[in-house]
Amino acid sequence: MRADPFSHAVATRSPAAGPGALTAREGERLAVTATACAVAMLPLLAPRSPANMAPVDALIAVAVGTCLLWAGASRHPWRWPYAVPGALLVAGGALGALRGPVPGAGVVALLQDAILLAWCWAVANIASSPERLRVLLATWAYSALAWVVALFIGLAAGVTVLTGQTPSEGTRTALTFGDPNYSASYYVISLMIIWASGYPRRRALRVVAYALLVVALVSTGSNSGLVSLAIGSVIVAVLAAGRRAGIAAAVATLAVILLGGAALASRISFKDVQTAAHGSRFAVLRDGLGRSEKSVAQRHMLLSESLNLYRSGGPLGEGPVSTKPRLRARMAPFVKEAHDDYIAALIERGVLGVAGIGLLIGGLAVRLTRLVAAPLADGFAEVVPRPHALVAAVVGTLVAMGVYELLHVRHMWALLAFVAALYIWGRR
Repeated sequence: MRADPFSHAVATRSPAAGPGALTAREGERLAVTATACAVAMLPLLAPRSPANMAPVDALIAVAVGTCLLWAGASRHPWRWPYAVPGALLVAGGALGALRGPVPGAGVVALLQDAILLAWCWAVANIASSPERLRVLLATWAYSALAWVVALFIGLAAGVTVLTGQTPSEGTRTALTFGDPNYSASYYVISLMIIWASGYPRRRALRVVAYALLVVALVSTGSNSGLVSLAIGSVIVAVLAAGRRAGIAAAVATLAVILLGGAALASRISFKDVQTAAHGSRFAVLRDGLGRSEKSVAQRHMLLSESLNLYRSGGPLGEGPVSTKPRLRARMAPFVKEAHDDYIAALIERGVLGVAGIGLLIGGLAVRLTRLVAAPLADGFAEVVPRPHALVAAVVGTLVAMGVYELLHVRHMWALLAFVAALYIWGRR
């Protein structure tokens, strides 16, 4: 029988326990509850308020505060994962904002960066025990399933508050994220968290959850989300084969997948598929795969314009959220944000931002490699029986960051926090 995740937090005081012992236990329970509530409400980004704040940010603030109180009461050794990359990104953004066209908006963006880092640290530290990590992963899995059910209820009843559909996006859904690509990222990560943790415990319910999440992903019309899911699934298959039968099996599985993909690509013209989807009578195909050719052309145009901005702006960048105002001032033919975390780091945060992104990816590579190279410690291995699914979630997200800005998305930093917690406390 599995232990109650909260059982140790509500244990009765022993005669030898001092007055601070009960306070620490109560603080732990409060911190876990507040963090779980914030995790459950991660999609709640609408309605937006000034400074791009969302309703879930109030819950995140409470979670960070209660985690700090718990750490102080219990004398928990607070860890600071991703601190150096985060500091470089903030420093690069600050230098760029000082010389850019929108210093006020840049400062707001830097404050948001600090909040996201604090959120990541809070989740990583409260997830330092198997019991607390179990609560957070189970909360994510069940809440994601509840959000997807709410989406389908909204589609059936025509409630746009739940579907997030707007005239500009056609039939594409966004749930309460305000952006179809953000919701697609959440669905992919949620699917991988369910895969990694095994929640819900009943296999039939997990299969239903997978199916609902995939259908919800398709409803977003996000091509980057579909690519992330495909890459993540390949990674899971290869790493799972390696865990079961060794490196030779992993290499063989990858070879079979690559050969099968090459054979399929030689027989099917992706251009014809795009054309057929563009003229399909199904709106979800027209607004998704059918617009991929136009989307790729826009990305190429935006990349060219962004590189011109870098040449004119210099190596220090010109501050966060400065891309769109600068393009507008230059009367560029295509005025939008960078839509690419790597290019955005270069033109907005300069060389320091690029160094921050590079260190973040390098640190993740080290953490993920060590998580799959050796078994997790007792307790953590039971909570996360398939850590390679978290590897897939991170890699899929890093790929999607090449076509959409996800570095300021709250659920992505929660995922990175889980990885950090397993790396710091979950290894043998």
